[in-house]
Amino acid sequence: MKKTNVLLILGAVLFLAPVATSSAQSTWQTVADFQCKSQSAVDALTKDASGNLFAAVSTADPRAGLHAQIRKSTDHGATWTVVEDFLYGAPRSSTSTRFLSLGTDAAGHLYAVGYATDENGQTRWIVRKSGDSGNSWSTVDDFAWPGGQRTTAQGFAADAAGNLYVAGYTDAPTSDSKPGPRSRWLVRQSHDGGRNWSTIDDFGYGFSARAAAIVSTSSGLFLAGSGWNGKSESGERWLVRKGTVDGASGFRWQTVDEFQMKEHGHGYNSWAHGLGVDGQGNLYAVGRSYAVADGGISAHWIVRRASSAGSDWSVVDTFQLDPGSFAAAFGIAAGGQGGVSVVGQAAGRNPGPGSHWIVRQSATGDAGTWSVNDDFRLVTAPPSALETAALISKATDGIVATSPADISRGSAIFSDSTGLFAGGSASGELGHAIVRKLESSRASELAARRAP
Repeated sequence: MKKTNVLLILGAVLFLAPVATSSAQSTWQTVADFQCKSQSAVDALTKDASGNLFAAVSTADPRAGLHAQIRKSTDHGATWTVVEDFLYGAPRSSTSTRFLSLGTDAAGHLYAVGYATDENGQTRWIVRKSGDSGNSWSTVDDFAWPGGQRTTAQGFAADAAGNLYVAGYTDAPTSDSKPGPRSRWLVRQSHDGGRNWSTIDDFGYGFSARAAAIVSTSSGLFLAGSGWNGKSESGERWLVRKGTVDGASGFRWQTVDEFQMKEHGHGYNSWAHGLGVDGQGNLYAVGRSYAVADGGISAHWIVRRASSAGSDWSVVDTFQLDPGSFAAAFGIAAGGQGGVSVVGQAAGRNPGPGSHWIVRQSATGDAGTWSVNDDFRLVTAPPSALETAALISKATDGIVATSPADISRGSAIFSDSTGLFAGGSASGELGHAIVRKLESSRASELAARRAP
């Protein structure tokens, strides 16, 4: 396998149009807006033992396709530098490479996990490692399920003993003569800092299953994702599984949570996207679940919580910006500044079509204590009269939309001693990979209001 690091031709930040922001909380500030002419997003955030902040940025250029950057800030998000720009093999427009999770181990090494498309069009599970605070990186796991077309790593965790865990899925090969699950939930483990890996969970749930997030706790490993048993009366179900070490140094696995707001019908799907643990050891899973609202099926933002054993899950927050409109939670920060914070996306009816970047927060995590802490949309300045005339001349119906960017989405959230950081994306004529920060003064105020 040949690997090439390629810097973006377009540059990391192209301020081609001035931008303004609308936010429910003025204490949230956009500290980074990495732009390119195609899709771009911040998919994950973490920090190292020295307090350096890292963001996984997906971006694109016409020559190299979609590729994965890691950006580093040594000054709490004020400035950023590219420390990794990863492609799989030679640059080509069909490349698709993305880091979906970042993390550190007990020794302070950094890890980035995700996927990369090879020259044959097969998507591979990728784990990259840095031992020098992000200055250099190497691939420590390059894995593809035999015969499968797509194998993707989505979550990373490390325990106090230094063991590494990566969760994701594969689209397994099937045939009419040998039916089987269309996708399989996978967990891979390394005992030696990433030199050697083995698959410790391979779970199909009847028809399909995909792991999206993983955390390691003193009670065991917990994974969140979704699965479908293939029955006509059941849609995709929200799943949480727990792994505990058995006597042979392996893991015993059990499903500890299955959830749907509506129990029957293919349209009633549920997905868990993120996991977190608060300072008291309570577990949180965040995602979305569909139910009937205003006569139609729509997705609801869902937060579920359980005690440290993971056996008593219940909904502590459900949310839609407008009734009957899409909402989903994607990331959670718990146990740090500000209690429990969840980031995601919600569609609104005003000021027009599209979606908002949402952060909801609770000092305690209890039901009934959640509120919107950030409601953000990226608003691009309208084009000039000359630009508008040119756009109208190209439009088939003579109408050009100059409304704000249609899609704003928060994907990742992270807490450190200086405050909260949230990462995500906004789309318009440009792709925007965005990091927003809530200063610690606001986080401390929230923490002071925690119930005893």
